Amino acid sequence: MEQECVKCPKCLTIYNKMFLMGKQGNIEVCPMCGSAMNGEEHPEWITWYYYGYKCDNGKTACLEDSPIDLSEHGDTFFLIKEFKAPPESECGLDEVKRILRTYIPDAFSEPKDTKPTICCPKCGSQEFTLLNRGYSVFTGFLGSGKVKRVCNQCKKEF
Repeated sequence: MEQECVKCPKCLTIYNKMFLMGKQGNIEVCPMCGSAMNGEEHPEWITWYYYGYKCDNGKTACLEDSPIDLSEHGDTFFLIKEFKAPPESECGLDEVKRILRTYIPDAFSEPKDTKPTICCPKCGSQEFTLLNRGYSVFTGFLGSGKVKRVCNQCKKEF
């Protein structure tokens, strides 16, 4: 007697159909991942395509609700991820991006500032003026070629 097996479309776990019916009374939900066993969870969702630009090494990207003919665009685009999400008219592009971030966490994230920011140690202001040190009574001309920063708000030299 051959037993019928059921495969979860999401986690690809194979179950004995009789085991699922005895365990939870139905075979509609996967006990491992909780996804629907009978196919798609959201049949109304459409396929979205997340593309990157090759000239920017994938740092700049775009979302399209229909595939782009990559042979027509040459070496400009490459497909990063194909995923299912609701249509833009139904939920908005922000929801589509949120769903994409479940697959690719850094998708459409703000670029991180690589330049260090200089700020006043006293008040934290980032507005300052660069001045030459000049002549001093105590040191004379020693260090007069160096530059000092003066905060525009609290006038602290640093």
